[in-house]
Amino acid sequence: MSEPKKLLLIGASGVIGQAVLKHFQSLPQWDVVTLGRRLPANCSEDKFLAVDLLDREATLAALSARNDITHVVYAAVYEKPGALVDGWRDPEQMERNDRMLRNAVDGLAQGSSPLRHITLFQGSKAYGSHLPEPVPVPAKERWPRHDHANFYWLQEDFIRERQPSSGWTFTILRPRIVFGEALGSNMNPIAAIGAYAAIQRFKGEPLHYPGGPERLTQATDADLIAKACEWAAEAPSAQNRTFNIENGDVFTWHNVWPAICEALDMEPGEPRKLFLDTLLHDAAALWPQVVDAFGLRAPRDLQTFVGQSLSYCDFQMATARDTSPPPIIVSSVAIRQAGFHDCIDTEDMFRKWLGHFREQGLLP
Repeated sequence: MSEPKKLLLIGASGVIGQAVLKHFQSLPQWDVVTLGRRLPANCSEDKFLAVDLLDREATLAALSARNDITHVVYAAVYEKPGALVDGWRDPEQMERNDRMLRNAVDGLAQGSSPLRHITLFQGSKAYGSHLPEPVPVPAKERWPRHDHANFYWLQEDFIRERQPSSGWTFTILRPRIVFGEALGSNMNPIAAIGAYAAIQRFKGEPLHYPGGPERLTQATDADLIAKACEWAAEAPSAQNRTFNIENGDVFTWHNVWPAICEALDMEPGEPRKLFLDTLLHDAAALWPQVVDAFGLRAPRDLQTFVGQSLSYCDFQMATARDTSPPPIIVSSVAIRQAGFHDCIDTEDMFRKWLGHFREQGLLP
């Protein structure tokens, strides 16, 4: 008989967390408990710990009382409201993210849970993708740490410091642009593109590409990340290592835009540069009419639907640029050599998630 496996999923409401939750719930050998400030979608109350990770006493009390957690997937992240891109360099944001992880790990350390593994997330900002200088292609995990302030380094240093004296191992996953299901996420382009498309359909207009010049980049399907979390939780080759993870191909927004239009049954228009973030002001009053006109099950408040993802799309689509920015490409050789081989065509990923949003009645 296999040993019991209980996953503590921290940050289950986000774009990665939602995919991880659904995937592990589908695995008969796993039991899942979530922790966060609000009850995630697809999670029952008896499997949820209502805790604000910034409240150290509450976090320690909740997790020190557990004696059954064997694995942790830490997908929580604090993003400063109204300052998504600028916040990535903000000292307060870095300190909060560091403190949240420390409180969670300290809480488990005070209890008697037989913790075996922690999965933590970074991203291509580890290579300086958010900074002015170009990132060498392809970015590799074995490179020396990029010298800039980042909460990734605060969290990683803490995990590496604690790991040798603990009974657990860790894996750090670095996905590229993540696409998935979560509503209200700060970084889910599916919701942002979907909201823009619904507004365009309501106006009777084609789906113009709203971004700037072409940029070669990569995507990571949230479901792919969830499968990688299952692999990392048990694979000896994943222990105490960092891995890039991406779909397995590259894309430019201009080249995938026809597939996006096809998935939404909309005609592609000519490119028209539009800062999608302006929709939070210009289309906020229009959005309830869009919801009513199409009978959508989407929230009637636009920001509740998209979070800060409109700003995130503007950044990823290089809307503010007049010339093509340098490509951001990471190597996924290491994770494949370590044993995780899954992949997905990025155009198929767009079709999947946009189709899912339509099937759920969130988009027309």
